[in-house]
Amino acid sequence: MLDRYSKQRIFLGRAADEALRSKRVAVLGLGALGSVIAPWLARAGVGHLTLIDRDLVEASNLQRQLLYDESDLGGAKAEVAAKRLAEANSSIQLNAVVADLTSGNARELLADFDLICDGTDNFEARFLINDVAILTGTPWIYAGAIGGEGVVWPLNPPRTPCLRCLLEEPPAGGDVDTCDSAGVLGPAVGAIGSWAALEALKVLTGKQPHTDLVRFDFWNDERQFLNPPRTRCRFCTERITEFLDARWSLRASALCGLEGVQIRVNPPGRLDLAALKDRLETRTRSPWRQAGMMLKGREGADEITLFADGRALIHGPMTPERARGWYTEVVGC
Repeated sequence: MLDRYSKQRIFLGRAADEALRSKRVAVLGLGALGSVIAPWLARAGVGHLTLIDRDLVEASNLQRQLLYDESDLGGAKAEVAAKRLAEANSSIQLNAVVADLTSGNARELLADFDLICDGTDNFEARFLINDVAILTGTPWIYAGAIGGEGVVWPLNPPRTPCLRCLLEEPPAGGDVDTCDSAGVLGPAVGAIGSWAALEALKVLTGKQPHTDLVRFDFWNDERQFLNPPRTRCRFCTERITEFLDARWSLRASALCGLEGVQIRVNPPGRLDLAALKDRLETRTRSPWRQAGMMLKGREGADEITLFADGRALIHGPMTPERARGWYTEVVGC
């Protein structure tokens, strides 16, 4: 009887196939890209996957995020993803981390991996990954998709250029399209995520990944292979990690495309959700529900989710300014 990896082993060879069982990979972001990348790596038998995501499954995710279905709505993406992948391959180690990547925890969350896969949807996280790669020498795969197009670029500074060799600073918020402004097609994300997973398997089995930044516009039948910069930036040559070294305490920002506010703290905290539950029920005179690492309830017109790491999601008319004040009153940060 053929075993799980027999067809893969025919192509890779026994040594390369077996090498996958000892590899450790972090997949940062379990949205559209991550929910394609992670299953391919799990099914290929990568020995350890750490799945990192800060978000909950929402109805608008189901159009393109293949790891989730309607029964998962409201669940933490990292935890749901780990459950689904365990059903696909129970022989590998899966570590679900519900957390927001910040300068205060990036070193810890992304330490001791053979590869980091980018499944994020924002440049702040990507520049943090790039700093970790510069600091530790860990290879990573930059990937992104929007509309009907996407990019993939394997990076391993100092052996290769880093992200800042191409893009010195993150683009300003209004300078780049997002899924909320430009939309996104599920098959386009699937193609880009699969390409990124293929490049990941090259890295993990010792084969040289492609060196170009590859861009496909599937909708308009365009493709580009962009040669990497010939000169290295001062950040990777001098090992300058500005984003890892940045310090901030609390940020409140409007949710993209939705009415509401996201509150982030740095470094992440460790909230006593049980104590907060009592305090909030007294404050709001309404029941609050604690589920795992989350506490949910309402205050007036706002639906609020507090996370054990200190984050908060507020859906409703509350402004970022008022959200900061509310958070300080309730949590005391």
